[in-house]
Amino acid sequence: NSKPIDFILDNMKNWEIQTVELASNKLNTDQINEFIKKPNRASLFFAADVPVEVLGTTLKFANPAFPDAYFNRLIIDWSEEAPEHMNLYFISTSQQKMYTATAEQVNKSGFTGRILKYTEKKQINNEIITDKKLSIYVSTKKKKILSYTYSIKEIESEKFKDALFNNPSLVRSNSVGTNELQFTDDSALMRVNYNSRSFGYVHPASENDNPGVPVDLIQNSLNFVNEHNGWTDDYRYYRMNTDNSQINYQLYFADLPVFGREISTEISQKWGVERVYQYSHPLYTLAAAVPFKTREVELASGQSVYDFLSNATDINTDTIDDVIIGYYLSRDETQPHFNLEPSWYYLESGSWIPISPELLGGMKYGLE
Repeated sequence: NSKPIDFILDNMKNWEIQTVELASNKLNTDQINEFIKKPNRASLFFAADVPVEVLGTTLKFANPAFPDAYFNRLIIDWSEEAPEHMNLYFISTSQQKMYTATAEQVNKSGFTGRILKYTEKKQINNEIITDKKLSIYVSTKKKKILSYTYSIKEIESEKFKDALFNNPSLVRSNSVGTNELQFTDDSALMRVNYNSRSFGYVHPASENDNPGVPVDLIQNSLNFVNEHNGWTDDYRYYRMNTDNSQINYQLYFADLPVFGREISTEISQKWGVERVYQYSHPLYTLAAAVPFKTREVELASGQSVYDFLSNATDINTDTIDDVIIGYYLSRDETQPHFNLEPSWYYLESGSWIPISPELLGGMKYGLE
């Protein structure tokens, strides 16, 4: 549920955040786990490291000079008695560093009261503690989630061609077999793949071997997509690789990540010399589509899923970093339809791996 996150981030816009300072440059995983679960705290988890400096574009910081700090856990602590004061902790689990800052001009009672109401409605999770790894938090009850079937709502490739090429009227098009269409001029190439419902764009002259700057990658990627109205669905920051200047945004639907084997579910950019070097984007939208068929799917509890993984002979739970529910997006082979099926996934070596419902004892369906 993204409502509590939206509420927290909207409230933070009214706070005055003081100087961000290094609190620890060597946190181990046990310390991070203990720190997160202390009482009177709210913790926000992010899929990948975010530069603290990026927050300066939306939040008020008393000191505009930011340290070279990153976080994928943001912890808000209201344990102190001061009515307009709270502590913020920015933790990077990958770098094992923690930065801290104080927030002033806070409506503490209103903020904490709303947060506590959200937690009353939230399902209680179990903490799974593993040796020398970050804790995994899983649900203890089965969950009912809707599955959807959509008529495909495609996005015309011309929309992106006109945005990406300097002079669209000079762009040449060429069909390659039955599954690909190419647009090209003297400087760039755009390939439309009908199977994956996506396109890939490359501007070879912009290729750059220098590593990217995280703040620039985030800001440039957001601005770039904004310029051609490319947020065609709910896409969220997912990962960044500064070595090759790549940044990815994952498709979400109903607050759950969407994965697909054949169909693209990510926006990906690689940045080069002062512009985007490579760019890929899905050519469909779920936001504008209307489902013509739904059904209720009952999924096993997260604890049951983790217990199953623990007992599986071909899976090593020491390598599992997280367990979540996501949607699997597939195409009907006989009809122009998309299917969105909820399923459990586990994270291993940076990849989300689906868990077959049949292995977990099947699912119950209820037609609507």
